[in-house]
Amino acid sequence: MGVEHHAEPEVYRPDNYDEEELVRAAQRGQRDAFARIYETHVDRVYRYLLSRLGQPADAEDVTAEVFIRAMKALPSYKPRGTPLMAWLYRIAHNQAVNWGKTRSRRRENSLEDLSARSSDDPEREALDRASFAEAEREMEQLTPLQRQVLSLRFAGELSIAETGKIMKRSQGAVKFLQYSALQALRRNLEQAGAGSHG
Repeated sequence: MGVEHHAEPEVYRPDNYDEEELVRAAQRGQRDAFARIYETHVDRVYRYLLSRLGQPADAEDVTAEVFIRAMKALPSYKPRGTPLMAWLYRIAHNQAVNWGKTRSRRRENSLEDLSARSSDDPEREALDRASFAEAEREMEQLTPLQRQVLSLRFAGELSIAETGKIMKRSQGAVKFLQYSALQALRRNLEQAGAGSHG
């Protein structure tokens, strides 16, 4: 009867990924459109949060919270030339900060889950785990901005430009921040290594 507004172009078709059309479809209440947003971005959000929080279970919980918040806030989202991923990272960053404030940060066993997988070379695996744990500990010595730039660039796999948009900094500033963070991390790791052999 009153179904004359069933025009074909209004329906999102998942064979081609047009982010703005996908967002509009999700804003109109198409569940499969939001599901596609989730599937497209969930791994990067999770990796970013894992690098910030250390615990896989915490990263999973916060990732779920990020997408719940994104779904609630989506009706008011306007692209303004910024990719959706940048908006999701901002939500993830805020949620990670909140999580850190409300939870005591016990990171000493943050890599336990990785040790569950079997390996042909247990010694090499133990060394990899130890060096990753060491790097994770030394990341804590960096400034919050240095940690954020490394998390976005390497765990989140964002470009310099995307990182700049999220951090509200120029590409030059992001490059310098990344360089200084990597230098500081290397120094910290070298000092930790020298200390453990001394």
